[in-house]
Amino acid sequence: MRFTMSRRTLALIAAATLAATPSAVAGPPDLMKLQYAGYLADAQVLDTRVEIGLGDDGPYRMTLSGSLVGALGNLFQFRMKAASQGLDGARGPRPRSYRSEISIQDSLQTVSLSYRPDGSVLLKDEPPTQEGRAAVAGGLLAGTMDPLSAALAIVEKVSRTGSCAGRYRIFDGVRRYDLALGPAPAGLAPPRLPAAPDAQAVACDAAITLRSGFPRYAVEAGMYPSSARFWLARDVIGTAPALLRVEAESGLGRLRLDLRAILP
Repeated sequence: MRFTMSRRTLALIAAATLAATPSAVAGPPDLMKLQYAGYLADAQVLDTRVEIGLGDDGPYRMTLSGSLVGALGNLFQFRMKAASQGLDGARGPRPRSYRSEISIQDSLQTVSLSYRPDGSVLLKDEPPTQEGRAAVAGGLLAGTMDPLSAALAIVEKVSRTGSCAGRYRIFDGVRRYDLALGPAPAGLAPPRLPAAPDAQAVACDAAITLRSGFPRYAVEAGMYPSSARFWLARDVIGTAPALLRVEAESGLGRLRLDLRAILP
C-alpha cells in the first residue's frame, strides 16, 4: 500500500468504515462498552469503541470514539469522537442532540446538531463546511437522524420484528445519506469471532444512497460503498442484538468492522 494520500483521502478511509455503515451498538443491559476493529483489506487500520446507556424511562446516550492504528496510524493522526442523546419511545429513538469532533493532524472539525419537535434540525459547525452549508441551503436536514441514533433504531427494529427492513435518513453534520435495509441471502454462515465464538447471527443488507456532502472525485472513484452487509447476534451481551460484523466493498478495497472485545 502506498501512503501518498491527502488529509481528505485519509478522512475518507475512516468515514467509509464508520459513517457509511450501521454503527456498532447493542441493546440492554443499561450500560455497555464494546470495542471494534476496522480493516482495509486484511490490515487493521481503525480501533473503535462504543458505549451506550439506556435509562428506565426512555432516555439514551451513546458515544463513539475511533482512531487510526497500525502503519497508517503511525503516519497520520486521525481521531474521531461522537455523542448522541435523546429519548427512546414507542416510535423508536428520537435524538435531541449530536456532537462530533474529528481531528486530522493539527486540524479540528466540530459539529453540533440540535433536533426540534417539528422535525427540523439546527447545525452548528466550526469551522463551517461547504458541505454542511449546502445541505442546509438544500433543505436536506428535516426528518434526519444522526448516525448513532439511526444505528440504535436499526438494532431495535431488528430485535422487535426479527427481520431487516426500513429506510433511514441520516445526516452527520457534513454528509447526508440514506440506508435502506433488506434481508441478506439465506444460508450465509455467521462470522466466528473470538469475542463471540458461538453467536447465532441475523444477516442484513443495507443499500446506501449518497445525497449530499460527498466529494465528487471520491464518489466517481467509488471510494464510498453503495451497499453493506452486517450481522446482528443475540446473547453476546444482554438479550438484544449486538453488531458482530460489517462488510463493504469500495474503491479503497474491502472494508470490514469486527467485534473485538466486550469491555468492563
